[in-house]
Amino acid sequence: MLLYVMRHGKAEPYSKSDETRALTERGRADVAAVCKERASELAQVKTIWASPFVRTRQTAKIVAETFRREVEINEYLTGDTPLTALLEVLAEVPEENFPLLLVSHQPLVGSLVNGLCGTGNEHSMGTSSLACLKADVWATDCAELQWLQHKPEPLS
Repeated sequence: MLLYVMRHGKAEPYSKSDETRALTERGRADVAAVCKERASELAQVKTIWASPFVRTRQTAKIVAETFRREVEINEYLTGDTPLTALLEVLAEVPEENFPLLLVSHQPLVGSLVNGLCGTGNEHSMGTSSLACLKADVWATDCAELQWLQHKPEPLS
């Protein structure tokens, strides 16, 4: 099974609350660029989950609109969710829902990618980063990183 893990695009630094911070124009452009770069892979996604925060919903919407999918809001995708809790949720997802794309925050996306692969903190997940993991079961040290796509470098 394939699991895609994406960190939201660059967000505005301030808002009424962390939950309401929106993507910047640069953040939107970076997410769109990553979608374009990985279009053939993302076209296979069957299910998209996003955290309830504004910036992750906006990020997921860019992906969903590009590939004509729906976004499901998942409370387990907030940045402070314990990795064990998310792994329990993933273990219950039917195989036919994969490939699954999760759009979330740090530190959860980094913990998830590195925890599933057993790589400590080897793989960084900057804004708009997208990782593809392959596994038969979603448990610590049971996945293999297929690739990790970072946002494009800004032009000088």
